[in-house]
Amino acid sequence: MKTAFIDKVVNAIETHEIKAYYQPQYDANSGRLVSAEALVRWEKPNGEIISPDKFIPRLEKTDDINLLDWFMAEEACRTIHELGSKAVPIAVNFSRWHVKERDFYRKLETLLNTYDVKPEYFEVEITESALAIEDFSVIEQWAYMIADIGVNIAIDDFGEGFTSLQFVKDMPVSFLKIDKAFLKDNCQDDRGRGTLETVFYFANRLNLRTIAEGVETLEQLKFLQCMDCDRVQGYLFSKPVRKEDFIVMTMMDAAPTVEDDDYIKKQGSFTSQNLFLKAIKEEYDIIIFGNLYKNSYYVMYMSDNIFFKAPTAGVIDDITDAAIALSSKEQARKYDKFLSRRALIEAYIKGERRVEVELDEKVNGMIQKLHTVIHLMEHPYKDDVLMVGVSRLIENKEA
Repeated sequence: MKTAFIDKVVNAIETHEIKAYYQPQYDANSGRLVSAEALVRWEKPNGEIISPDKFIPRLEKTDDINLLDWFMAEEACRTIHELGSKAVPIAVNFSRWHVKERDFYRKLETLLNTYDVKPEYFEVEITESALAIEDFSVIEQWAYMIADIGVNIAIDDFGEGFTSLQFVKDMPVSFLKIDKAFLKDNCQDDRGRGTLETVFYFANRLNLRTIAEGVETLEQLKFLQCMDCDRVQGYLFSKPVRKEDFIVMTMMDAAPTVEDDDYIKKQGSFTSQNLFLKAIKEEYDIIIFGNLYKNSYYVMYMSDNIFFKAPTAGVIDDITDAAIALSSKEQARKYDKFLSRRALIEAYIKGERRVEVELDEKVNGMIQKLHTVIHLMEHPYKDDVLMVGVSRLIENKEA
């Protein structure tokens, strides 16, 4: 039975029924295509596509999966070679069985040399759950051999399992791929957001780059931007596509090549927002964090006393328009003059680092007067202006 199934897989590879699709990954800030993940698809001659869930688990029960993994690795190398000067890094998933493959790094190095692929353009992904199965010393040695030839390693589905943080702390890992389960509540749940904040803080402190999987909504993207996520992939941007379509997308995007950011600068990152939040939420009714150039915001806290309920994350211009719609003409002009994104950027350019104003909003037959202070600051390592806005309710009366 086992031999018959493997024969089918081998035959499917030889007849080109099994193919490599590519899901693009985008820079979370610029929106440019900067990398991709290679994903296997089995297309039957009649057009039927067999889901990977139908055959990958069967192969993963033994080291038979290695055959498919190396096929995907070669396809990725071939694609990188064909892209030439437009090449972007491509990640390939490898099963836990490769950890026991003693000559793994030599085979990988040979493959890269065969297709004239620079090591920094190839990324090895291994799932968090796979790491937990093997002896740590064996995994560590395997990972360092890969890193020594210049290939980046990513821990896939981070947060799905219960891997010890030792795996991340002591291994030469470059990327954490945040499992899509963290985004399933559309970043609207307090506990879910808190968990994500912790994950990103952890990654930044260890100088690890982050990739968020399963990004499907604008709200998720804006939240991830506020968390300083590096790359995003998901249906909001693109589904996995055929090789020929991916090549066209890459050629048209004029994407930069391998990232060379100095991630050491991320130490002490501003993403330790929880500490700030705990210290001041008793004093203020609204706390908002925003990126002015990226036009994104994230509501850190909003008390039950506030009638105007903004989406947890979104576009600054949209929340400005919503607030103006609740104001009188006089108050609307005042809001636009002091608190619009344009006004805040102009204030920063003029050298102002603090904007303070009192404004009225009419909601549900009540007029709420808010005292708002906006603190403006330069992003510590990117071309952006950050804002932290705090508002205190000073009057609440019937309209």
